[in-house]
Amino acid sequence: MNFFAASKIPPMKNNLLFLIVISIFSFPLLNFGQVPNLGTAANFVLFTTTGAVGSTGVSNITGNVGSGAGAITGFGGLNGLIYNADAVTTQASSDLLVAYNQLNSEVATFFPGPVLGDGQVLTAGVYFLPAAASLDADLTLDAQGDANAVFIFLIGGAFSTNASSGIFLVNGALASNVFWKVEGAVPMAAGTTMRGTIIANNAAISLGAGGILEGRALSTTGAVSIYGSLAYILPGGGTILPVGLLSFTGVCINQQVLLNWSTAAESNNNYFTVERSIEQKNWMVVETIEGAGNSSSVRNYSYTDKQPIEAVSFYRLKQTDFDGNTNYGNTILVKKCEQVDSENLILYPNPSTSGKFKLSLTGDKSQVISVEIFNALGERVYGSAGFQSYFDLSDQSTGVYFVQVRLNSKTITLRVMVKE
Repeated sequence: MNFFAASKIPPMKNNLLFLIVISIFSFPLLNFGQVPNLGTAANFVLFTTTGAVGSTGVSNITGNVGSGAGAITGFGGLNGLIYNADAVTTQASSDLLVAYNQLNSEVATFFPGPVLGDGQVLTAGVYFLPAAASLDADLTLDAQGDANAVFIFLIGGAFSTNASSGIFLVNGALASNVFWKVEGAVPMAAGTTMRGTIIANNAAISLGAGGILEGRALSTTGAVSIYGSLAYILPGGGTILPVGLLSFTGVCINQQVLLNWSTAAESNNNYFTVERSIEQKNWMVVETIEGAGNSSSVRNYSYTDKQPIEAVSFYRLKQTDFDGNTNYGNTILVKKCEQVDSENLILYPNPSTSGKFKLSLTGDKSQVISVEIFNALGERVYGSAGFQSYFDLSDQSTGVYFVQVRLNSKTITLRVMVKE
């Protein structure tokens, strides 16, 4: 049935409605999350507009510490400056409020349950949790290769973490692009690994013993406390290698993981250490690669891990200079892969009399980057990202079609016949 004819819509409106429908369904969903402008508040690792800021025990803190109105105590070994009730904190307080309001105006794209973590993997977006929430075990934020990916969590109540829980960043995710707007207290238990900027509204923030904060703890009104922990702001948004790291990637090829990285420049670089982990807490050295020393040209490096462990392997680079100083880069995630050949891929029924058929894969489906279908003229009639098992070409003419399965390491083309 012709919808427009049946509804008797005038031709002009007909065309307008058609364009609107096409516009809506022709574009993918976008991530509307935007990095808020922290202004001068970005210079603080610990800050509150009103309240005390304190450090108990031996903490390693990099970044400024400040309070607009409150005592500041215990920061003897601070790698930064202390500001208390002065023009700097007044401006930072104003900038913090602007950032808070920017986050408050974000439109949610995802609505998870009240408990984050437990092995959960989230991609970029704005996550809305209407009431109190918590973090348990591990939560992985996957940027999917996009260094500009933004993760925003809007929490309508307090946000707590269980002991030894952690936020882990993979595939280009940066702590500078992760934000937690919390309408309540943020108590982080001992051993918590927290990443991103926390903005607690009218509530306190605390980080327990042995914790790690890669980012900021900022409160509009409330005490900010740290107990024998590590807290720091990464310069440049996340990558702290003193070399100009252009990329660090890993792909599965024949049940092995090929790691590649490139540098734009190197200064006093002795060597790289490739480290691997199952859960991003306990790391083991798998190889040491000699650096270029001093270089102003692009350098390419690679290493093949012939025995990746478990279903998922995490990798990171440690750089060591000639003075013995060490620094770490971002972590990437690589799934252990099985070799996929054409024998592992089956199309059925073939031929298809309905235009509908299925694709079966025996092996690691995460290897599949995309599936595309072309007609005999070479025209693309269908495409999907990742693996897909069901296809419907009933709206296409009969004939021969070619199903192109693109993998991490190669492309396999299969032939299917659609007939009446």
